[in-house]
Amino acid sequence: MSQENRADDINPLIIKWLTQWRDQARQHGSKLEFVYGKALKTLREHPHPLRSGEDCKKLKNFGTKICEKIDKEFAKLNDRLPKEVVSSQQHSPQRAITDILPIAIRAKRQLIHTPKQSTNNVIAKDSPPVKITKTVTQRNVKNWVPTPGQTPFAILVALLRRHLEFDDSRVNKLDLQDMAELYTNTRPLILTVTLNSLIHKRQLVDKTSDRNARYFLTDSGRKLAIQLAKQCPSLKDFANRFLNQQSNNLITNYYEKQNHCAESTQTICQNFILEAGTYEIVLCIDTRERYSDRQGTQNRTAFPVALQQKGIPVEIRTLPLGDFVWIAREKIQTQFDSNNQNNIQHQIRRELVLDYIIERKRIDDLASSIKSHRWNEQKFRLRNSGIRNPMYLIEYFGKKSRKQDHGFLSAATLEQAITNCEIDGFEIKLTDNFDETVRYLANMSRWLQNFYQNKSLISCQDRKRLEKTCANDLVYMTFNEFITNSSKITIFTAKEMFIKHLLQIRGLSMKKIETLVKKYPTIRSLIQAYSMLDDDRKREKLLTDLKCDSLSGVQDRRLGPAISKKIYQFYN
Repeated sequence: MSQENRADDINPLIIKWLTQWRDQARQHGSKLEFVYGKALKTLREHPHPLRSGEDCKKLKNFGTKICEKIDKEFAKLNDRLPKEVVSSQQHSPQRAITDILPIAIRAKRQLIHTPKQSTNNVIAKDSPPVKITKTVTQRNVKNWVPTPGQTPFAILVALLRRHLEFDDSRVNKLDLQDMAELYTNTRPLILTVTLNSLIHKRQLVDKTSDRNARYFLTDSGRKLAIQLAKQCPSLKDFANRFLNQQSNNLITNYYEKQNHCAESTQTICQNFILEAGTYEIVLCIDTRERYSDRQGTQNRTAFPVALQQKGIPVEIRTLPLGDFVWIAREKIQTQFDSNNQNNIQHQIRRELVLDYIIERKRIDDLASSIKSHRWNEQKFRLRNSGIRNPMYLIEYFGKKSRKQDHGFLSAATLEQAITNCEIDGFEIKLTDNFDETVRYLANMSRWLQNFYQNKSLISCQDRKRLEKTCANDLVYMTFNEFITNSSKITIFTAKEMFIKHLLQIRGLSMKKIETLVKKYPTIRSLIQAYSMLDDDRKREKLLTDLKCDSLSGVQDRRLGPAISKKIYQFYN
């Protein structure tokens, strides 16, 4: 058997592994199903043999993690193979499958040393062969301890503190970064590489399989993190309160109770309460928000300066969605105590996003968004941000500009678009200039400060639970959860891609799309419904009687024959 033919046998083996991983991801509802599916398609079309995960990196749709998993499977196969075929290999000239594996993952063979011939060319036949074993220097993973101040140290300590002090057993990546920055001087702090090492190599940290993964300590990671925290001077107060001998049993029992959920796909999130008077209302302004006039003159600091002059607390942040959002930020006590100084220095402000988010649109920007079809997609993201009251603030160039055309769109067209936006469930505020916009934002901030003056707020990090609450429950998501959930998606599910298609069809509002997707969640389900009908006229009328919400909130509006026909023609 030639070496090339033996290598050809490796490709079906990789295909088998990829198929198993894809099926496992599908059972757990993970988006990795599509990643493995793309890799499978590429490998099946590849005509040449592959020898390792390193070779797979040259192919499209094969990322670093997939290639590492392939090499690990080869290593497992290599560990099992010598026990099964070693006896047959000693008497067979054919090479085993390990001979074509990468050198880095082959098993270390025992070399047989035969004594050399003597000077008289006589072989010492009675001398037994000497076994020479190659030793490999390996790092002692069990005894590895990270250096204080480095990123691995900061991650382990931050996860331990989030769990014990903040009762957060599954930590959002942004929350983890905020906490880890307190224990390292590395800037900017990039967690991805170090987290991958702690998860796959050290096995001190694990993560959930959600799209927005959450991180938690394994048993060995918890023990190491406790040891590090006890030895860290800046964590002395934390160790005294949570890691003393009396609480060690409590910590162990608490972790054992949580361990059964480590492999679950459900996210476990602990909530907290901001008591009345312990927080302040702050207006967050997007870093990209600026004031610009018709001449194109731009001013990045116009909004913060104008609002601060009116006594409104503001903060400039990078927002993934919207231009203005209000948060309830926990106050930090400013008193200094010699015994508690380290703890005060390392406090974390907890923040909740309130029920109002504003997207500011200058009237010419609105016309540009409508023409480029970004308008519908942006409305969809605002509706699904988790904030109950999304708002659009439309800013004109004076009262006279309300009757003028902008961006080659007539005033009537723009007015109709604004009306449709209000029908879709958005609050609309019209202003005539920059000063009026600033006054509205200032008045809104003062109203929120008075409204929440004597109210306690509850956090909720589970999106599904949050959707079941109402405004009177005073339940809100954290700011980092808002950032994570509102960021743009790069890998879409079949349902999300179907929604993106429907957003391109003129005449389909957000409520109509939501109604349609509830009935037919994917393109395949809609095509199958069409295939069940034997007449084009029936197919064109399939969606006519689907009912969606009206302005009163009652499902009494039909989708209509015109839109039903347009959708059928779009997919036919």
